[in-house]
Parts: sequence; structure tokens; C-alpha cells
Amino acid sequence: MSLDVKYYPLGPLGENTYLVTDTQTGQQAIIDPGYYGPEVASEITDLRYVLLTHGHYDHYASAGIYLETYPDVTFAAPSGETYLLHGGRDNKWMAISHGGATCPEAQLLLSEGDTVTLGETVFQVIETPGHTEGGICYLTDNIVFTGDTLFRLSVGNTSLETGDWPTMVKSIQEKLYTLDDDTIVYPGHGPATQIGYEKRSNPFV
Repeated sequence: MSLDVKYYPLGPLGENTYLVTDTQTGQQAIIDPGYYGPEVASEITDLRYVLLTHGHYDHYASAGIYLETYPDVTFAAPSGETYLLHGGRDNKWMAISHGGATCPEAQLLLSEGDTVTLGETVFQVIETPGHTEGGICYLTDNIVFTGDTLFRLSVGNTSLETGDWPTMVKSIQEKLYTLDDDTIVYPGHGPATQIGYEKRSNPFV
């Protein structure tokens, strides 16, 4: 398995939109569709999935554009994020302040243990509630996309609706810090890091 990862920190609030390509087959997925623009469009050749880690507006702001532009893709979202994806006071205010985009209906709802197959790459779904009640991460071999659960030397905000600090700490300790130390972390904001580095240095966990 070989996965090419490109990221575009251009979504609302500097959200990272990831374009991942299975190099064996050329099949592609967008993870956290907060941004769509020419930088992304020029790299898309065989888009199969749009994958969401959690239900905050800055991560799904451009989901509708992807689905309109690439009508054959499958939009997948966490099964536990219904409230935030289709309501939520904080999300509504954020959406209004950035143009008012709503989240499309997901064609595929994902829960703990589910998998998404992209060519030769298989993503395992890990439920990591805390930043939001239904947030998930996507793990494949030595790479994990953590949304807003774990950042480089930081963690997600739990002050918004459905957030809970003890739950997030438990998710990080029991679901993410049990991964191999050399696992690369691609977070929803900021630069990439590694699990081992965060275990040694992250001051919040």
C-alpha cells in the first residue's frame, strides 16, 4: 500500500482539506471537504470518496461543491454526528458568518470498525468522541487522519456543543496513543506530527 497525501490549509478557520491518492490504482478521496479551489481541482483525476471526520462547519463547508462537481463520488460521514450535521446552534452561527453552506446528506454513515476501501488502501474507522460527540478518525497502516481530536502539541476544543473534555482525553489515550509511535498524524488544523512525539511532548494529554 502506498498513499500520496496532499493538504490544503485553506478552509474556514485554516481547516486542512486532504486529497489522498492510492498510488497503486490512482483512486482518490477527499478527507474533510472544507475547501475546494483550483489547487485541488487540478490534482483530481479519479475521485471516489468524500470523507468527513466530524460535524463542524469548517470541515464540511465545501462538501456540496464536491458532490455537484463529481456526482459519482460517495459522501461518507460519522453516524454519530446527526445533530451537528443537520442543526446545532454553533454550527449555524459559523455557517452564517461564512456564507451559509449546509451539509449534504451522507450516502454512507460510518461507525467504529467500519472500513473504506480506496484501491489498495483500506481505511479503518476509529470512533474518537470528545471534540464532538460522534467524531471519527481514519487509520491506514502508519497514517491516521485525526480531524480535530489530536493536533501537533495540542488537542481539540471541547467548549462547543456536544464537546466533552474527559471523553476526548480518553479517546486520545485509548484509541490514538495505542497506535504505533511512528504513525503519522494528519490533523484537521496545523502541521502533521507522529503519535510517539505527541505521547512524549503534548502538554494537554
